[in-house]
Amino acid sequence: MYQPKPVSPKQNKSLLILNTLLALISLVSGLMALYYSQWTIVLGMTLVLLSSCINVYTCWKRIKTKE
Repeated sequence: MYQPKPVSPKQNKSLLILNTLLALISLVSGLMALYYSQWTIVLGMTLVLLSSCINVYTCWKRIKTKE
């Protein structure tokens, strides 16, 4: 079975910041697309937001368990 290499705390913090930024940008883009009724972009940004939020949670949880 595949075992990923452990991620350093510095990399975890970087991933947390990047994923948080990605979540905020996708939320704003999705809301702007919703205003202009572009449903395909809204659906895409919703999926990006969902995956980014999951990544933020896992990075945050990984940082908290190492402390």
